[in-house]
Amino acid sequence: MKTRVIIFSILIGGIILSQFSSCKKDRLLTEGGFVSFSTDTLYFDTVFTAVGSVTKEFKIYNRNDRPIKINNIRLENGSASFFRLNVDGIATKNISDVEVAANDSVYVFAAVTVDPNAATNPFVINDKVLVQLNENDFEVPLQAYGQNAHVIRDSVLSINTTWSNDLPYVIINSAFIDSGYTLTIQKGCRIYMHANSKLFVGGTLNCFGTKEDSIIFQGDRLDRNYFGQDFPGEWRGLHFLRSGRMSSLNYTVIKNGGATDAAVYVEPPWVPFVANKYMLEMNKCKVENSLGFGILAFNTKINLNNCLVHTCGQQNFSAIEGGEYRINYCTFATYGGSGITHVNQPVMALWNYRSISETSYVGADLFVEIANSIIYGSQETELAFLNKGTGNFDVKLINCLVRRKDPIPASIVNVNMILNRDPLFNDRAAWDYSLESGSPAKGAASANGFFIDDICDVPRSATPTMGCYE
Repeated sequence: MKTRVIIFSILIGGIILSQFSSCKKDRLLTEGGFVSFSTDTLYFDTVFTAVGSVTKEFKIYNRNDRPIKINNIRLENGSASFFRLNVDGIATKNISDVEVAANDSVYVFAAVTVDPNAATNPFVINDKVLVQLNENDFEVPLQAYGQNAHVIRDSVLSINTTWSNDLPYVIINSAFIDSGYTLTIQKGCRIYMHANSKLFVGGTLNCFGTKEDSIIFQGDRLDRNYFGQDFPGEWRGLHFLRSGRMSSLNYTVIKNGGATDAAVYVEPPWVPFVANKYMLEMNKCKVENSLGFGILAFNTKINLNNCLVHTCGQQNFSAIEGGEYRINYCTFATYGGSGITHVNQPVMALWNYRSISETSYVGADLFVEIANSIIYGSQETELAFLNKGTGNFDVKLINCLVRRKDPIPASIVNVNMILNRDPLFNDRAAWDYSLESGSPAKGAASANGFFIDDICDVPRSATPTMGCYE
């Protein structure tokens, strides 16, 4: 009997000691200790004034064998800081008593918004996340580059306006050029479009870039370490409305748009077409990496010269419900890309109708003249024709290199065509659509005195090359 009592006492004592030991182990570390971080410094790429950055994060690790209560996590610049934090789901610039279990961690999220000031050059914004544990202090530096800009927010441009290249322009929640007025954009301008923003052109848009100082439209997220170099659909695009008249883009790059429909969307004009006048003329321009269409045209009138349209989720160029289109020395190419799957949509589609239901459609006359151009990609057919017979279907192909599985219909005029021969682009992955020396497009274009040089201002030879690059 005594033996059983002794054994029972030993068991009880062991359980008590074990619980005591466990309680002791789980007690907060109230003296000394340390924390470590998942990064030495948190960097943010260029952030425009009045536009927030992406949110970045780091971890605070408790590598001690006991839980800790962090006395304080705060921004060194306090309420005056451009940065803001979120710790354990709490938006803050200063938070106390954050518990972290032994060998566990806590996330700290950070973002930055830069207030406008008079600076015209990028400037560095610094702060620190300060972490205090017992008597020890730790820190993670924060660094961002801020850029002042002209911010165009929910704006209607109802006077004739000129944008110079003194500062970038950031369009937030779209902008509208009112009917009867003109926006002129000077060489070297950079226009950054916020997510889901469009530039609606109800009047006239004139862009006067040069080879050395092109004009660029792109998304306003410059956090390329986070987003990657280029991502399609960062913004919506340029939308030319029915009230618009005779816009002209020269040496203009439109990249990473097409979030909802097209990087360039052109509606039919209110008034009948006028000879040699266009809703939109583009010279030596690039439309690249559109999530939707590159150029989407509805029964309108467009003139393209020495242009490159590449890497689009839908057609690079789509003419729907007729219209009049003149295209010379242009390159249209898609092989897929990051966020772009080139499977079912050809590079170019020419229609003289538009479906309005499953059984009905409307149509109009279609006139297209494509000369000295390349239409190519990774599919067997990259040029599609759809003729519903509701209007004229007048299409001419002159000295073009085209990928198309079936023969070109007899009703379509085609002269000196090159079919299904690889144009030998120099580096598609790098978006270099210039041509290798052995390209079949070399010397295969028709001489035309109106186009004396290419997209890079290289003079055309007496036996010029198809596409936008000589």
